[in-house]
Amino acid sequence: MKRFFLAISSIFLLVVFLPAQEPKTTTPASTEKKDDVLTANAKITEVRLSGFEDASFWDVSMPIDQGVISKQTRKGAPVDVSDDKSTNAIAKRDEKYGIPKNYPKEKVLGVKVQYIARGYNWFAIKPAKPIVVEGVCQSLSVYVAGRNYRHTLKMKILDYFGRERELYVGKLNFIGWRDMVASIPEQIKQTDYHYVDKQGVKFNGFYIECDPMEAFGTYYMYFDELRAITDVFNETTKDNDDMNDGW
Repeated sequence: MKRFFLAISSIFLLVVFLPAQEPKTTTPASTEKKDDVLTANAKITEVRLSGFEDASFWDVSMPIDQGVISKQTRKGAPVDVSDDKSTNAIAKRDEKYGIPKNYPKEKVLGVKVQYIARGYNWFAIKPAKPIVVEGVCQSLSVYVAGRNYRHTLKMKILDYFGRERELYVGKLNFIGWRDMVASIPEQIKQTDYHYVDKQGVKFNGFYIECDPMEAFGTYYMYFDELRAITDVFNETTKDNDDMNDGW
């Protein structure tokens, strides 16, 4: 019996005083470096591309056998743009990204379409010249009042090679203003590792596909505050004495 108690005591002492070893957790090298690279080599900011204050900067068009389209500068603005204290105020984004607040906010672009025939109609709104988006663009956004029609809004952009590409934005079946966003997919080429002064995309307008069941009578829509979320890391780290190509 005495030997039994001595054996039990020895086992107890070994368990209590044996140094505990914590299991080692290893993180794959690729995961550790990926976050570091993204943090070190990215500078995400928002850029204001247009406030739609001047209708003469925009061209509107549609097939002549489908209807007549016109444009006009109209007074007004979404509450998020006009009221700095609103829940989703543009002023908060301006402060976050360092965008100067002294730009005009009193006007929007109005587009009027008078249909001739019902069908799969379309119309387009394009800038007088493509708008350059600095850096590697992640998304484009615009405030739209679509008057609750089931038409489809798309954006046109020019990629790194100058090829026109189309982005789906969404349906216009909502009341009032809405901030509509289109993401730029990775398949659209924006940069080349040989050059840092040619990267990015260019905004080349809006394209509206009309729902044939609602393409009749007169249709109105409005635009305000075209913006882009973009990575301007290369712009901020470029050597000031580097030469510009394209001559």
